[in-house]
Amino acid sequence: MADYYPLIARAVGTLNPNTPEQRRALYDRARRTLVDQLRIKDPTLTQTDVKAESAALDAAIQRVERDFARPAAPPPPRPRPRPGPPPAHAVPDEPPGYGDLSPLADTGKRWRLLIGAGVAALLIIGGVVAYSYMPRNLSAVRSDMHTMATAQKSAAVAAAETPEDKSNYVRMRQLVYYRTNQPVGTLVVDKNQTFLYVVRPNVSALRYNIGVGPECTALSGLFHVVRKEEPKPAGDALGARVLYLDKDYRIHGSSAAIPSGKLAGCIRLVDDDVIYLYDRTPLESRVVVAN
Repeated sequence: MADYYPLIARAVGTLNPNTPEQRRALYDRARRTLVDQLRIKDPTLTQTDVKAESAALDAAIQRVERDFARPAAPPPPRPRPRPGPPPAHAVPDEPPGYGDLSPLADTGKRWRLLIGAGVAALLIIGGVVAYSYMPRNLSAVRSDMHTMATAQKSAAVAAAETPEDKSNYVRMRQLVYYRTNQPVGTLVVDKNQTFLYVVRPNVSALRYNIGVGPECTALSGLFHVVRKEEPKPAGDALGARVLYLDKDYRIHGSSAAIPSGKLAGCIRLVDDDVIYLYDRTPLESRVVVAN
């Protein structure tokens, strides 16, 4: 776990005015930033790790609050030496009263430390403020998360019956952080990672688990969805839905719990995922296949 106390203390020290309301706003932004950064970390952290890091941040916040609530003790008075007779070798023209002053302190080092701490605090505050004002399509994200909740519950039950419980959670359909120069709505098929991404706004994508069949071993490049079809529900090898691409390549369903490259076909998804993708993918959508 990281030590968040120095960062939080420096950030609070730069607040002006430093009021309880301003500090609470700063703490809330820091909590949101930490949770978002932990969720996009690769490899994905467990819920226990995320809670532990959040608890460490809260402990640092409580420590900072205690420090600000504790009144600072006044410094002890500095004794001044009593002036005595000037030494025999004293310079005659030296102004009176300077003999009892302490030597000049090296203020250059102190200012360098203060400037360094101020720059670090400004970077932290700037990151938190920039994140808080980042444009977000919250309604779209909430809609996707609500729609996926029911499907994830049923998928979790199926995953619990297999020995791959931890990996199955990663393979569920979910909204993820995703950077790309492809336009929103593009389907990106990553055959190496066996994931299909649907590009969303605000540096995010909806990620699906896929299997790659022998028909698409060498498939790569730019394609488009040219036709959509709902096969007859009678054990069809193409699953519940089919999206046809240029040159008769297909993205289609599978009755298997987790599609694998050993199955026949092209780009395969579990039936729940392919139905969800089918209903939200219009004709002529861009499909980029990467090796």
